[in-house]
Amino acid sequence: MTNNVVVNCANGIDAFGGVVSGNDVTSGTGTGIAIDGGTVISNTATNNGVGISATCPANLTDNTAVGNATNLVLNGSGCNNTNNVAP
Repeated sequence: MTNNVVVNCANGIDAFGGVVSGNDVTSGTGTGIAIDGGTVISNTATNNGVGISATCPANLTDNTAVGNATNLVLNGSGCNNTNNVAP
């Protein structure tokens, strides 16, 4: 899933594996980007309940998750969490 804009949805993008790249998800009440395994790269998630949630193992690189109730959630072990902005 590449280069989408998702605004004002309960949950933005929910992927089971694969690659989620270059998306902008904002103003949702639930999770902006959720992935179960796979790769999340160069996405932005703002003003959601949860910015980015990953079920490990997964690769998360160069994402920005700010202004969410919870910015980043890693479930389990084995996630590669590199160069993400998620204070």
